[in-house]
Amino acid sequence: MDLSDWSYEDKGRIKLDGEWEFYWNRLLTPADFQSAESELPPDRIYMKVPSTWNGTDYQGSPLPAYGSATYRAVLRNVPEAGIYAIKKTNIRFSSEIYVNGQRLLEDGATASKQVDYKPGNVPKFGLFAAGQGEIEIIVQVSNYDYINGGIPLSIYFGEQTAMVAYEEKTLMREFSILAILGTLALIYLICFFAAFIFHRRDYSLLAFAFICMLFAIYHGLIGERPLLQFLPDLSFQVLYKWKDIISTACFIILAVIFYQLQKSIASLKLTQAITAVLGCFILLIAILPIHTYTTIQVYVVMIYEFMLIWMLVKVAGLYIRSDPRERLKSLLWYVAILTINLYSLDIILQAVSWKEDLWLGQFYIVFFNLIMIGLIVLRFFEAYHTINAMKNQLVQLDKIKDDFLSDTSHELKTPLNAIVSITDTLLKGAEGPMNEGQARNLAIVMGSGRRLTLLVNELLDYSKLKHGDIVLYRSSIDLAAAVDSVIRIHSFLLAGKTIALVNSVDATMASVYADGNRLQQILHNLIGNAIKFTNQGYVEISAVVSGNQVEVRVRDSGIGIAEHMQSKIFEAFEQASDQIPSPEAGTGLGLSITKKLVELHGGTIRVESVPDHGSVFSFTLPLAVTKTARNQLEAAAARPEAGIRHPEYPLYVEGEIDETILVVDDDFANLQSMINLLKLEGYSFVVVNRGEMALQEISKRDFFLVLLDISMPDMTGYEVLQRIRERFSIFELPVLMLTAKNRVSEMKVSMENGANDFVGKPFEAEELMARVRSLTRLKASMINAKDAEMAFLRSQIKPHFLYNALNAIAELCVDEPERAEQLTLHLSQYLRSSFDFKHLDSLTTLDSELKLVEAYVHIEQARFGDRLQVVYEVKANTMILIPPLILQPLVENAIRHGLMSNLAGGKVVITITEVNGTVRFQVEDDGCGMSEHKLEETLRADGERRGVGLWNIDRRIKLIYGQRIEISSQEGAGTKVAFQIPAKLRRQIGEMRHA
Repeated sequence: MDLSDWSYEDKGRIKLDGEWEFYWNRLLTPADFQSAESELPPDRIYMKVPSTWNGTDYQGSPLPAYGSATYRAVLRNVPEAGIYAIKKTNIRFSSEIYVNGQRLLEDGATASKQVDYKPGNVPKFGLFAAGQGEIEIIVQVSNYDYINGGIPLSIYFGEQTAMVAYEEKTLMREFSILAILGTLALIYLICFFAAFIFHRRDYSLLAFAFICMLFAIYHGLIGERPLLQFLPDLSFQVLYKWKDIISTACFIILAVIFYQLQKSIASLKLTQAITAVLGCFILLIAILPIHTYTTIQVYVVMIYEFMLIWMLVKVAGLYIRSDPRERLKSLLWYVAILTINLYSLDIILQAVSWKEDLWLGQFYIVFFNLIMIGLIVLRFFEAYHTINAMKNQLVQLDKIKDDFLSDTSHELKTPLNAIVSITDTLLKGAEGPMNEGQARNLAIVMGSGRRLTLLVNELLDYSKLKHGDIVLYRSSIDLAAAVDSVIRIHSFLLAGKTIALVNSVDATMASVYADGNRLQQILHNLIGNAIKFTNQGYVEISAVVSGNQVEVRVRDSGIGIAEHMQSKIFEAFEQASDQIPSPEAGTGLGLSITKKLVELHGGTIRVESVPDHGSVFSFTLPLAVTKTARNQLEAAAARPEAGIRHPEYPLYVEGEIDETILVVDDDFANLQSMINLLKLEGYSFVVVNRGEMALQEISKRDFFLVLLDISMPDMTGYEVLQRIRERFSIFELPVLMLTAKNRVSEMKVSMENGANDFVGKPFEAEELMARVRSLTRLKASMINAKDAEMAFLRSQIKPHFLYNALNAIAELCVDEPERAEQLTLHLSQYLRSSFDFKHLDSLTTLDSELKLVEAYVHIEQARFGDRLQVVYEVKANTMILIPPLILQPLVENAIRHGLMSNLAGGKVVITITEVNGTVRFQVEDDGCGMSEHKLEETLRADGERRGVGLWNIDRRIKLIYGQRIEISSQEGAGTKVAFQIPAKLRRQIGEMRHA
């Protein structure tokens, strides 16, 4: 090949296609070609590249597929010296490439005998240096496995940069296909598990996930074989067999999926036949060598191609015959199967070397999966439409069922009433006297008739409850008498059971305010249920008064109810039939109706049970009140001024325990209850009935705990809690939330907003006080930690100026002893003021702090002279109490870091103003100022590099007052530091503590 007109700047890479020297059954090396042209082997012919050698005429006979050969080409007139590259894509089935006498690439092991041969056919890329002139390329090829041998695809040659760029681009495309197929597999897998969670096992989704992964692996083992980058030690025989196994398995899964999703496309017998043939071929691949099973591979390919074409024809006919509403679905199926046909054809063409690249096949397989996702989405919407239609049908059927129950119940009531009435008259002697046995039998008949009447009434009530048609006719009912009448009826129906029916309701108990008929219905259902699940023992009915309600309890010694069924016992048709000893499970209506009737009365019902130890059903009913008492209650409600005189809030109570608690609730009864409990425990507390009032009290004093109601008129407990948490952490001020609703959602919201604990109302006194004690102990622990931190903060204020002052005094002692004496007195005053703290929480007056500042300023002025000017602007009561050492470090910072950084010095202005009960402190200097970056670092607690003055003060003000210091600064213009705190005198502090 003549390269004199080739420019690699323009073309980059070229194919070495053309007539190559070809030497059959000889593996020649560069040394064999170093002699003169006349001495070359005489059996040379020219072989076209790319092509396969089998079938080519050689010395009068066609060449076989198996054997060895050598190819040789010479590139003449190479235009420039440089680094070049050769890329071989497909040489069957092992090869070695020599360039200019040096071995460049080796794939497998070439040999003249099959025993010494080793297969290997992986795309390889090699770089070499060459000068101008000629480049000799020798390729040795051996094949003892594949059905054809030779160089079926082009060999590429080009300059290094262009070849490397093309190689990277090709690999990137190959990995992109792997990523896309892997992502699609993950989507299918997520859809499968999502459907599985909702109890729908759609294994077609799992099959699609599996087939996507198989296609991804298959494409990683063909073309550039990118998966070999992660498996460099994998032998070629294993790689080649896995490639064929995976491709065959993909078509098996496709056949099964098509049959499962659209049975009209492929019949069961065809699917089974295809699966059997391809499955057997997979076994042959696994156990036979490559050269054996490849001879029958062409027939297997014909079989699955026939299957795909048959499916394409079937789905085309299905589309033509389909209903217009199904056209879109049929069209998607046609496109999907057409795409998989095109994909299969593209892979076959690449396998027989009729095409070189794979990008079209890769596009087909990705497009096929996208079409299948579209079909799955379509199935989802069809299922949604079907479920919606079924829901509407079930609603209609439910209405028909309710109508049937109502109509049937009305029809049954007439004959049942006749049975009960006739039996009753016979028992009373309407037809003359009867013996004891006859009377007993008639009594059982009448009792059974009454039970059936109750059942019919329950069916009617069930229908009425669903539509809200039940009306209660309430009156004062004697509970003991009502229980006694129901027990007498059930005594006839014990059916030989040795059960004692015990009425333990106190006859002197106040009446209940209820509908008499509905109360009997409730008792009938609960007592009948107790008898039904009790073979021997007792059924006891008792009642206790709790506040303005009566709690009725029906206790039995029966078999009990399993724990997992107790939450379902009051649901319609959900009675614990698995625990009923007899095969009859009952109607499942009685307890459901009972629950709704109790709730209509304004009560609640619950069950407590231990298996094999009986059950207790408890329900509540309102107490009846006399007409006079009811009128008095109504009048009191209408005239609040005539009721109990409520206290004025806030209410302060001093107790023995100096751990003040803030109680916040707008309900007088709840407040009074908590006041009584806290008084008994000896706590000091403050009571308020509004959220804003609570926030005002928190700003005035320190509390150990806040008992906070959620529902209040001015602002909710959540809002108050958020405001509290803006200043205090959950350790600095614990909050116990109170609510009457006691719902999980409210508990969740409370905890997320920073509550420490949660109690529902009405609360148990012992539970509430236990939680109060726990949270006050938490606050006490926090105070101890806070005191320790305050002591630590104070200890961090380093007396750096002390060293400077002592040095200044030492220098003045010789030249100016009188001034040194005066400076020593100022230093003494400063030290006395600095360390005169009796307690960790002690406060000092503004006057004392100013004297401390003046002493410090005198010391610094002795050092710096006229360079330092300090101006005091105090417009506040100097007896105001403030934390010690809160102003002096600010002045020290202004002098040391603000002014003395300049040779000219400067001025510090100390401004203290009192307005509306608040004192504002401001220290301003005209020194060097700070950059924004340095300003951000000032409040960081890194005492080793920058000192802790500003951070220390900021932290102490935050701990004591919940405030922060304000800093503004500009380079070259000075710095201003300010903060404000409440103005409190010692007398006011004392009054607040003893209020």
